[in-house]
Amino acid sequence: KIDKVYGQRVKQEKRQQLIEEAKKVAGKLPEGFKLICGDMTEECKGIADSSIDCIFTDPPYNLESLLLYKELGKMAFRVLKEGGSLLTIGGHYALPQIFDYMEDSGLTYRWAFAVIHTGASTRMHGQQVFVTWKPLLWFVKGSKLRTHDFVRDSVESHPPDKSLQEWAQSPVEAEYYIKYLTVPNQVVLDPFLGSGTTGIAAINLKRQFIGIEIDPKRFEV
Repeated sequence: KIDKVYGQRVKQEKRQQLIEEAKKVAGKLPEGFKLICGDMTEECKGIADSSIDCIFTDPPYNLESLLLYKELGKMAFRVLKEGGSLLTIGGHYALPQIFDYMEDSGLTYRWAFAVIHTGASTRMHGQQVFVTWKPLLWFVKGSKLRTHDFVRDSVESHPPDKSLQEWAQSPVEAEYYIKYLTVPNQVVLDPFLGSGTTGIAAINLKRQFIGIEIDPKRFEV
C-alpha cells in the first residue's frame, strides 16, 4: 500500500540522517564507554571475572535464538560482581526456558518487572492476546544485592525509534533500573547492544559502559 511504502521511505531517510550524524562524532565516545562489534560468546571472554556491576540487555528472543539466553546466563555469572544484577527482556512464550537456563547458570531469580507499552498493541494470533507489556527479568549473582534502593516492578515505556534497528527498545526502562541498581562510575554491560539504547541510558546516568553489537551475519534480523 502507498502509505506503507511512504512510511518505509521516511524511516530510511531518518536512518540515513542518523548515520550521517553518527559519523560526525565517530571516535568521540565518552570516557569509560567502549563499543565492540562481534559475537558476544567470543567477545565477552575478554571481560574480566567479577568486573561488571550490572548487565541490562535485550537478546533476540525468536525461537532460533533462544539458546543465547543460556550463553548469557553463563557469561553473567562469571563477569558480574557478587550482588550484581542481570536484567534481561524476554518473550512471554520463552519464560520457562529462560528460567531454566538462568537457574543452571547459578544466578538467583529476584523479580519480574513489567515494561508497559504506551503505543500500539501487538496482536499474537497463536495465543489470542493483545500484548500490552513485556517482561524484564531480574537475576542476581549471590543472595545479597549491591544496592539498597527500592524499585518499582513496573515502568511505563515510550514507543522506541526503530529507524536504525527494527528490534530497538526505548531507553526509558534501562535508565530507570540502571539508576537504582547502580551508582555513578559503576560498570554496565549490554552484550546485545542493538541500536545502543542501554548505552544512551548509561551516558545519561554517568555510568561506565561496555556494549557489544552482535555479528549480523550470525542471526537473521
